[in-house]
Amino acid sequence: MQPPLYPQDFRTALIPSASRKRRRNPRTVTMPERVGPHVKLVFAEMARQKLRYLDVAERSGVQHATLKAWRKKNRAGLESLEAVLATLGFGLVPVAALESLDPELAGELAALALKMRMNIPQTWTALIDIGVEQKLLRMRADERVAILADHERRRAGYANDNTPQQHGSELASSAK
Repeated sequence: MQPPLYPQDFRTALIPSASRKRRRNPRTVTMPERVGPHVKLVFAEMARQKLRYLDVAERSGVQHATLKAWRKKNRAGLESLEAVLATLGFGLVPVAALESLDPELAGELAALALKMRMNIPQTWTALIDIGVEQKLLRMRADERVAILADHERRRAGYANDNTPQQHGSELASSAK
């Protein structure tokens, strides 16, 4: 049996909240009710990973007050949302609906998704990964090593690393 082209929760309407129950061990982060799906993902992941606002703010570079304001007052900006999602181990990938694509491309994408036994968002992610790999293969080896080393260095640090970068003369003196 083929999987559906889109996950069941893709572009769904808001689900009414169930009756509230008291928890024995209350979370440090609760789920807001009237926010978008990306912000719900942020708060759900913060609760699942048992991260506090201060932890996420410190790692992502997004202010603590901004994170709290997402709950009721403000909408999340794209840069802030990407930084917080990266801190939580997620990426933000736009996924086009089949209806908005050229019919020929939509048919090929649907056929590819069915062949790979994936849904459309997973297929887009796979295609993006393949494109990045192809671009890396076309680069010279030394450029590729430098980019990959920089990427690994950044992944080892925080998602929004604002530490000052060392330049050539500083690198030579710190290597001694």
